[in-house]
Amino acid sequence: MKVSSPLIVVAVFFALVDVSACSRAQSNKTVAPVVSAGMDEEAALRADHEWMAALERSDWDAAEVFLASDFEWTDDRGRTHDKFASSKNLAALLVDLRGETEVQTYHYGHVEVITSARPGSRMMRVWTLLSEGWRVFAVISTDLATGTTPFAATDGRAGDCENPCRIMPFAPTTENQKTIAAIFQQLKVDEWRPNPDNWAPYVLDDVYYVTATARLSKADRVERLAMLKETGAPSVPGDPVMSMRIIDLGDSAMMMARHTPYRGGNPYYSVRVWAFRDGRWQLANTQQTVISRD
Repeated sequence: MKVSSPLIVVAVFFALVDVSACSRAQSNKTVAPVVSAGMDEEAALRADHEWMAALERSDWDAAEVFLASDFEWTDDRGRTHDKFASSKNLAALLVDLRGETEVQTYHYGHVEVITSARPGSRMMRVWTLLSEGWRVFAVISTDLATGTTPFAATDGRAGDCENPCRIMPFAPTTENQKTIAAIFQQLKVDEWRPNPDNWAPYVLDDVYYVTATARLSKADRVERLAMLKETGAPSVPGDPVMSMRIIDLGDSAMMMARHTPYRGGNPYYSVRVWAFRDGRWQLANTQQTVISRD
């Protein structure tokens, strides 16, 4: 399937990227790191169990060992704490994790994602396989709201999608980062100008989009895009990117970004996980939290 070519801002110059060509190139070379001992999901879940147990018994020193050097915790107010700040407040972090239900796990090689629910909120934590073993890289909590639509409402005007469809404040330093950023932009183009057939191949079937208003599956998103395409209704452009970074692990990656809502309102922070499957990069799981101004 041919995917049109998005434009990425790289530092002070522009680079034209053909997503399908990049994906083919990725499939023709080894993109995954050498398989490590303990790469299986069982090892990742064992590490998560040991970390949670250390938190529950208030063994803060043992719990801190499991934090990656660039660990970050985003609480349900959208406040992001780095490893240093989090290690000083692990008791509060435990509150975000204790009593979880609906636990689901997703294995993406060098990344393990665990999602769950708590009364009035949802949580996602991301583990990464590093040279020292499995380490928790990110925890994000999302406070749930009620009475709002899970999709951005249209007002009869489609608007323009400059950022993120054409440009973004991100400078990739690896080929994988470049390809993932290009695919992300193309997904935003295919949401803005509804094209479910072009959009679907770059999203895993078991993906979930978690926001304050909904938990949407890939099927939910495809159905919405198909309806918009059929009716010709205008679609709201993607929310502009304020900042972005991509952590490239070869067979999987994490995208951390801050966005400003296109229709106004508080900015939000998002964690997106990507997996290299079937010869191309695909969006795997994503969760976002509104950043409180108080």
